[in-house]
Formats: sequence, structure tokens, C-alpha cells
Amino acid sequence: MRVYKILIFFLFFCVSSYAQENPIKNLNINSLDTNYSNNLNFKLKKLNFNFPGITNKNQNRYFDFSFKNDEDNSNLDITNKSNLVTPSWEINQKFGEGGGKSSKFKSDFYLGELDTQSSYIIIKCRDHEYVDGDKIRLMLNGAIIHSSILLSADFYTVDVDLVEGYNNIDFIALNEGESSPNTAQLIVLDEFGKQISNKKWLISTGYNAKLVVFKK
Repeated sequence: MRVYKILIFFLFFCVSSYAQENPIKNLNINSLDTNYSNNLNFKLKKLNFNFPGITNKNQNRYFDFSFKNDEDNSNLDITNKSNLVTPSWEINQKFGEGGGKSSKFKSDFYLGELDTQSSYIIIKCRDHEYVDGDKIRLMLNGAIIHSSILLSADFYTVDVDLVEGYNNIDFIALNEGESSPNTAQLIVLDEFGKQISNKKWLISTGYNAKLVVFKK
């Protein structure tokens, strides 16, 4: 009897494997024992072994690459103009340098006459127009104090000792930079730091701006 149980289990396992692809409704098993005439008759139902695998699962959509407009659900329009603000301001600063005929600057420029009791004065000069490389030479009573001063946006400062009486101070234009003419602002202070003059000049190369200081 034990042999029959083993045989039935083995046949059932084989039939189950076969039934995955070929459905079987009835199964007849003949007895191996000639002395045992009864045959076994099994009624089998259709077996379904469709186990879901990894590849059969629905894939999750983590990213949505469709282009949508959240406001009106319309199609994306890449031709729309940007809402960024366009700068509309303008630079209103204007320079007189290079704007006129150079012939009118071909003359000496008189900066005036000053009276002071100071033993020396403080001269401050800079390019008050377009900074383009203007250079000047500073002279006192015909003697060179500084052979070449490059005018920039910052003031160049120099002390000038005065003699009794008249002191003739000349600022000679060595060039006109990249834009004509030679331009400069001149501020004069006494030895106590008091401003006694504030002038500007526009001259061509070779001409000079003259300042006369009378020391009492």
C-alpha cells in the first residue's frame, strides 16, 4: 500500500507540471499489480499556475515629462517673451571734451590772481572731464617743479613754496590725451587748508594755464 501512495504522489507531481501548459480533465491510472484489477480514475480540474513575476508588475511613474501649463492647461509656447524688466535708464553725463573745434583751445588760459600771506600753497589738480591720459607740466617762475603729471579722476596734490611778491605758476599741456583738448580742474588751498581758488581749463597741446599768486 505504501508503494501505491508513493506512486500516486509522483504521478500527481508530474501531472501538475504538465498541466501548466496542457489542461487535463480526466486521468486514468492502471494498476501495476496484476492481481489488483481496480483502476484509479481521477477527475482533475484545470490547473492555473500563473504566478505574477517581477516583470509583470505595473511600473511606477516617478516623473512626468509631459509639458503642461498649470494655469490654463494649454500647450507650452516657447515663443513667449520674458517678463524680466529691461533696463531703461540712460547715462546723462556729458563731457565737453572732444565736442568742439580744437582751434578755439589754441591759446593760453588765465586762471586769475590771488593774494595770500601763506608761505606756501597747496595745489590740487585732476581731469574733471573724460579721463583719457591728459598730462601737464608744472612750473614756478620759469622753473620746472614737476616735469610730467598724469591727470586722473583723483586729485594730484603738490605743495608750492612762495617767494615775496608775484609768483607765476604755469600749467603747460603736454598732450590732449585720447580726446581733445587737455582738460583739468585746479583747486588752490593756503597753508591753513582754506580754499582760495577753484578753476577749470581746456587748452590744446603746448599752451598753458597761468595762475598768479601774490604773497604779501
